[in-house]
Amino acid sequence: MLQWGMQIVAFVLAIFALPCLAQEADENQPFGNHYGYLFEVKEERNKRDLEMVMLAQPKAPPKPLTEVIFDQKLSKEFQQQYEYRFGQSQAEQVLNSQGRSDGYTYSTGQNVTIKEYQKNQQQFAEYMGRRLTEHHVDNWAKNDPEFRVVYEFKDKISNVNMDVRPGYKVKWKYNFAGPNMEVKVENPYKLDVKVRMEMSGIISSAKEMIYTLGYQITQKVR
Repeated sequence: MLQWGMQIVAFVLAIFALPCLAQEADENQPFGNHYGYLFEVKEERNKRDLEMVMLAQPKAPPKPLTEVIFDQKLSKEFQQQYEYRFGQSQAEQVLNSQGRSDGYTYSTGQNVTIKEYQKNQQQFAEYMGRRLTEHHVDNWAKNDPEFRVVYEFKDKISNVNMDVRPGYKVKWKYNFAGPNMEVKVENPYKLDVKVRMEMSGIISSAKEMIYTLGYQITQKVR
């Protein structure tokens, strides 16, 4: 009986001792002895880990040189000037251009010679060069405190606005690069009333008068 009782006591002690032995075995295990850790670090001895570097916000790409030289306002002005000189539409520009085929001239409605037409194109190119220079010099003078007074004086003598009567305003503009003058009448009827005078020199009589009378019916019909 005594032997049987001792066996029971030993069995009970063994049951209570198993968790302690398991905990002691876990404490004696090396660090990292579970899923996700490595037992061998030979492969990582020569490995170089770099921290993540957050890059700064990239700068906006610079504008193309053509957009810097020819802004939207200047491009629209050149297009309007070309239409004044060579035709308002592509069909009109074709009729106003000298036609040539195999060295022979054929009739396209043009009433000037090739040399005269080339001279007109050269004059337009010279105007573009003068206007381009004037535009960028104006921008520079406008933003320079020392030359801003000169720019304001030039702006005053080249742009005049007069109120004739209620609802009517006369706008006079002189373009030194042209040279040309333009008189526009604003009215309550929203009619486009304009007179343009093309000159051969800065101080000279008008060699060509362009009269404009228009009305905007829809967004596409004028």
